[in-house]
Amino acid sequence: MKYYLDTEFIEGFHKPLFGKKRHFIDLISIGIVGEDGSQFYAISREYDYNKADKWVKDNVILPLYLETVHGDNRNRFDVHNFHKHYGRSNKEIMCDIILYIYRDQYKHWMDSTSEFIERGIKYGWGEDLSHELYAYYADYDWVVFCSLFGRMIDLPKGFPMYCRDLKQMLDEKIESLHIKLGGLGDKVTALGSLDEHKERWKTHPDYPKQANEHNALDDAKWNKKLHEFITQVLAK
Repeated sequence: MKYYLDTEFIEGFHKPLFGKKRHFIDLISIGIVGEDGSQFYAISREYDYNKADKWVKDNVILPLYLETVHGDNRNRFDVHNFHKHYGRSNKEIMCDIILYIYRDQYKHWMDSTSEFIERGIKYGWGEDLSHELYAYYADYDWVVFCSLFGRMIDLPKGFPMYCRDLKQMLDEKIESLHIKLGGLGDKVTALGSLDEHKERWKTHPDYPKQANEHNALDDAKWNKKLHEFITQVLAK
C-alpha cells in the first residue's frame, strides 16, 4: 500500500545555559493519505507556540487555528493554546497511526487496543504487507514521522526504513525527458534549459494545483495527485 505523508513542524535550536545549541524539530500536525483514498490527520498538543518563528505562526498555526476552532470556542481558546485542547499527544498519534495503517487487521481484533498496537510494533501484521511512504521534499517529514516511534530502528516491523521523495522523482523524470527530447542538462538549447522545462510542466493541465497549502492533510492529498501525475502523465 502506498501512503502519502506531510507534516507541519517547528524547527529551531534549544539554547541551554551551558553547552552547545541543539537542533530540534517539533511536530505541529501530520496528514497521511492512502492510495485507496483513506485519510489520517492529527494535531499535536505537545508543540510550543512560542518556539515557532513568525512565518510558521502566520502561515501554519494561525490558519490551523481558524480551520479548527469555531464559534464561541474562540473565546475559550486562542491561537497560542488551542492545540492543548484539540490536539493529541505524540504517543497517541503514534498509536493512531498504527491503527490506521493496520485498520483492516484491527477490524477483526478481539483483544485490547493496547495489545494490538504493541503486537503491530513488534511483529507487524503479515509478511505480505508492503508499505511505501512518499512525501514532497521528504527529509524533514520522514525525521518527524520516525520520531513519533522513537528512533528509526523503533519503527514498527514491516514499515519501510526510508521515504520516497516526490520532488526527486519529479526532477529525475523531467530531466530524463529533457535529455530524450534533445536537451543538454543546464545548457540552453532550442528546447530551453532544464529549469525552463521543469517550469513548463507545471503549466500542464494535469499538473495538480495546490489548495490550502501548509495544511498537512491537504498537502498529503496533493502529494498523492503529484505521484499520479509522475507515473501516469510523465511516464507516457
